[in-house]
Order: sequence, then C-alpha cells, then structure tokens
Amino acid sequence: MQRYSLTAANLLAGSLLPLLATPVEKPNIIVILVDDLGYADLSCQRVATDIQTPHIDKLLDEGIRFTNFYANCPVSSPSRASLLTGKFPDRVGVPGVIRTHPEDSWGYLSPEAILLPEVLKQAGYHSALIGKWHLGLKTPNTPSGTGF
Repeated sequence: MQRYSLTAANLLAGSLLPLLATPVEKPNIIVILVDDLGYADLSCQRVATDIQTPHIDKLLDEGIRFTNFYANCPVSSPSRASLLTGKFPDRVGVPGVIRTHPEDSWGYLSPEAILLPEVLKQAGYHSALIGKWHLGLKTPNTPSGTGF
C-alpha cells in the first residue's frame, strides 16, 4: 500500500498529473468525501474497536491512501468546493453552506471555477457524482453543469 500526504490544492496541482501522463492504462480514481467523519471512525485506523468498515478498509488496502488530508472548512459546501477546485473555498465563492433559501445561503460557486471532473475529462476520463452535491441547485451549479 502506498501512503501520501497532501492537501486538496496540490492534489489538483500535481499529484494526479503523473498518473494522467503515463502511457499505461489509466487508473480508476474514486474520491470519497464524508461529512463529519473522524479519524477513528474507520476500522482501518485500528483505533475504535466497535466500528467495522471492511469494504472501505479493502479500498484503502488496494489503492492509494492519503494519510494527512484536511478539509478546508468544517462544513460541507466549502469543503466540497475546495476538494473539487483545489482552491480555498472563498476564492471560488463558497465561504459557507449553500442553502435553498437565499437569505440563509452562504455563497455561490463561481462560474469561472474549474472543477476536477472537467480536468479529468480532458484526460479522457468519465466522471460521476453519487450522493450529496451541496454546491448549488440551479444551472450552471449542478453536477451536470460542472463536468460530471
């Protein structure tokens, strides 16, 4: 198992580029973002004895494991914006949670923001988003409007 330590910014800036440039078959890339997950909330960390996550453990054992990866914000929308753009959330218009009611919403994903699926598409990848989006409800800020 390979271990790496990096942030969302250098994930986009350079960590995937060598993988994309190799002439061999392209690797599958799966990014899992989980809200409110602590270090000890996976059995592979060997900390908690009451939690069993065998399927996630297998993914980690057979893939690349990032051991020092931090969210740029403690709430969902900015964390997702950072992970998908490689930038601080404020720089792409998402300083807080994007909600359905404008008076209680903290941001709007910038139309100029380039997201990870758009970069991967240029390298011949197909992207999908499964689960929570939380970066906007109207075009162009929907998964299909941002490269998924």
